[in-house]
Amino acid sequence: MKKIISIMISLLLFASIFTACSSQNVSSSPGTQTNSSKTSDDIRKLAFEQLTSESKERINGTWQDSKLSTITLNENMGIINDKSYIGKEVYLVDFPTNSRSMPNNMIFYVSKDAHKLIGVGYLD
Repeated sequence: MKKIISIMISLLLFASIFTACSSQNVSSSPGTQTNSSKTSDDIRKLAFEQLTSESKERINGTWQDSKLSTITLNENMGIINDKSYIGKEVYLVDFPTNSRSMPNNMIFYVSKDAHKLIGVGYLD
């Protein structure tokens, strides 16, 4: 019984040390978090403004409900209008749709340099 308790205490200590070492320091300087958030908002809004009216009607909510991520664009990821971005890092903007079937989202690719809509992503 003592052996089990000592093992559990050791695991607990190891887990707490591991968690403490892996936590990131958050900067408390004003504007750091806001700038990152603002950039994300700007990209999502720019993408939304470039959509056709038909695409906008399918979106559930507004541009603020979308998600932004960065990916390396491959040719087989969708209908790519500007092939010069294949193999480069671009933004992926994921909009939720009104569709009740799955998948219920639309994916658009936006260039990192000019912030222009360069393609539409395939859905699984």
